[in-house]
Amino acid sequence: MSTMPPNEAICRGRFEVSAAYALGIMLPILEVARRRTDFENVPAYIDDFIIGALLLWAARSASRGRPHGGALLVAAWGILCGGLWGSFFGQLRNPDPNNVSGLPNGVVVSIKGAIYVVALVALFLSVRRAVGTEAAAGHPR
Repeated sequence: MSTMPPNEAICRGRFEVSAAYALGIMLPILEVARRRTDFENVPAYIDDFIIGALLLWAARSASRGRPHGGALLVAAWGILCGGLWGSFFGQLRNPDPNNVSGLPNGVVVSIKGAIYVVALVALFLSVRRAVGTEAAAGHPR
C-alpha cells in the first residue's frame, strides 16, 4: 500500500513533470560543465539556473497538486522553449567553431536540439493537461 498522496502518485508518471525535475537539475549542471569559469557572458551563464529553478518549482507544485501547478508547468516550459529558440537556431545557422565548451559545434547543437524536443513535447502535454483540467472544472476555454 502506497503512502504517497494521490496527486503525487498521478504526477509521478507524467512526462512533463518528470522531465521538469530532470532538466531542472541537469540544465545548471550542463551549463557549468560547458562554461566552467568563463564569465564573459554572465546572462548566458545564469539563464540555465533561472529556468532550472522555475522547472523545479513547477514540477514540485504539480506533484503536490497545487492549483497553480499546471499553469507553472506551462509557463516554465514556454520560457524554456522561447529561450532555446534563439540559442538553438542561432547556433545552427551560424556555427561557432570556438564554442566555449570546447566541443564541436555539431555536438552542442545536437544536445540543444534534444533538449528542445523534450521541452516542446513537455510544453504541448502541459498545455493539453491544463486546458483539460480547466474544462473538467467547468471553466470556459
